[in-house]
Amino acid sequence: DYWIVKLTSTGEIEWEKSLGGSGSDQAYSIVQTSDSGYIVAGESFSPDGDVTGNHGGLNYWIVKLRSTGEIEWEKSLGGSGLDGARSIVQTSNGGYIVAGYSDFPNGDVTGNHGRSDSWIVKLTSTGKIEWEKSLGGSEFDAATSIAQTSDGGYIVAGNSNSTDGDVTGNHGRSDSWIVKLTSTGKIEWEKSLGGSEFDAATSIAQTSDGGYIVAGNSSSTDGDVTENHGSDDYWIVKLGSTGDIEWEKSLGVAGDDRATSIAQTSDGGYIVAGYSEPINSDGTINYEAYDFWIVKLYWE
Repeated sequence: DYWIVKLTSTGEIEWEKSLGGSGSDQAYSIVQTSDSGYIVAGESFSPDGDVTGNHGGLNYWIVKLRSTGEIEWEKSLGGSGLDGARSIVQTSNGGYIVAGYSDFPNGDVTGNHGRSDSWIVKLTSTGKIEWEKSLGGSEFDAATSIAQTSDGGYIVAGNSNSTDGDVTGNHGRSDSWIVKLTSTGKIEWEKSLGGSEFDAATSIAQTSDGGYIVAGNSSSTDGDVTENHGSDDYWIVKLGSTGDIEWEKSLGVAGDDRATSIAQTSDGGYIVAGYSEPINSDGTINYEAYDFWIVKLYWE
């Protein structure tokens, strides 16, 4: 089930809700809404319980909660294949924008390019589809983060294995794929970032200078990536307003280090969250455990 927990300012449980049906239901993104409620996005296999309208297989499941956690409305979005939502934000007009992936062009999904695409869905304030876009090429493409931009458009981050369709400039295997959309979902520009190994973006935010900050992971040592500490590193990339790289940093140790979230801080720096394989006292990597790893970056 989705498990939603409201905490007090001191971390005590104020209320908690289990949401879903008899299948697997997993939440990935939540934000507070302008009416003090909450919007939740994730994926559901359930055809029952709290879930209505499942199209078959795995669907986006969007749930609007009141401030006390009761369901105000819920929507299943997708087709008969695999559709998983990863990120949702409320938009300036009171609606919502959702990003994730979809692999079959039926039901609510149109324009699939082959295998899995990034699937972007604009919803009204009551959860009706205003528009939807499949973005990608003939290989595996998926979106993991979306934000509304100051011009009313959207910035999307994820990963792509494609070399065709909407995708240009792939460096080999999987790249971080950044797409700037207009307010109606048309591609304004797109950038493939990375090297010849596996690179994926997991979080993006617009910065105070009109550019973008991207967090994810990289195992590359070439292309756009200038350093690697071994296996996967946090890979932090600062982009200008048109997607050109201003600077990039690889952070980590010899094991796996994967960033999952980034935000700009009030001092102009950045805060990054993710996980890292810790180093044992003898200097070896502990492959059986992960630590939360929080990194504060400052502007020089």
